[in-house]
Order: sequence, then C-alpha cells, then structure tokens
Amino acid sequence: MRKYLLILISSLFLVSCALHAPEIRGGEKFNLDKVDGQTIKFTAGANVYNGNWFGIKIKPSKLDLYVEGDYVGKVSLDKKVKLKRKRETAVEAPLTAFLEKGTLMKVMRYAGKDQVTVRLKGKAKGGVFIFSKKVEIDETRTISGKNLRMGG
Repeated sequence: MRKYLLILISSLFLVSCALHAPEIRGGEKFNLDKVDGQTIKFTAGANVYNGNWFGIKIKPSKLDLYVEGDYVGKVSLDKKVKLKRKRETAVEAPLTAFLEKGTLMKVMRYAGKDQVTVRLKGKAKGGVFIFSKKVEIDETRTISGKNLRMGG
C-alpha cells in the first residue's frame, strides 16, 4: 500500500511541476539521407539544453513542415530522443518527412538557394518516467540550401 501511495504522491508532484522547454544552443546540423517518392529521410542535430531537474524523453511525434512559408507536409520523429537533466546534450534525431503531392520538386528547387527558412509547427510529446505531456512547438530555423541536396 505504501508503494502505491508513494507513486500517487510522486505523480502529483511531477504533474504539478513546471516543465521548462528545452533550449537549442547551436551546433545545428542537417543532412538529407534518402529521397523515396514523396518521403524524405533526414537527420537533424543540435546542442540542446535541458534546464529541468529531471531528464526528458521526446517521443515520436508528427509536426507540420513549412519551407519558405509553403506547407509541404508532415515531419515525424522516428525514435525517441533523451535529454539529460541540467545539461547540454548533442542530439542527433532521425526524421521522416511525408510530402504533399507535387511539393518534392518545389523543395528540391530550394537546394539552389543560399539560405532556406524551415518551420515546424504542431504538438510534440515529451515524457518523464511514466508521465507524458504534449507541448506546442512553433520553431523556425534558417538552414543552408546545400543541405537540401543529397549528401549535403
């Protein structure tokens, strides 16, 4: 009975705690891995600081993907990412983009540009132990157009 009471008290404590959103602190990387029809597999990386006193797992989620302001499809995190507590972590995340019909050529056209604006919008699922929460994401980043080329 004590075990269940301890779990209940700790869950109430964790649910009531404020979750500080992780912050990107540079080291941003982007690499296009594979293009297959309307599906693009790529890897994104960055140094991410988790200011919380607990580790966070970012679980597979789907977000809307915009390139240069145009909606191009959905992007999905392929496997969960772990962020250590009170620490900056170098994160490499495998992602898959599911493009709308006719947008693949538009995206490849951006490969010739020097800078391209990419925006991710939606809800990402994160968790601590057995507790999870959906957090609203609306991130815009500028990447080099050469990253949109295969092997770039």
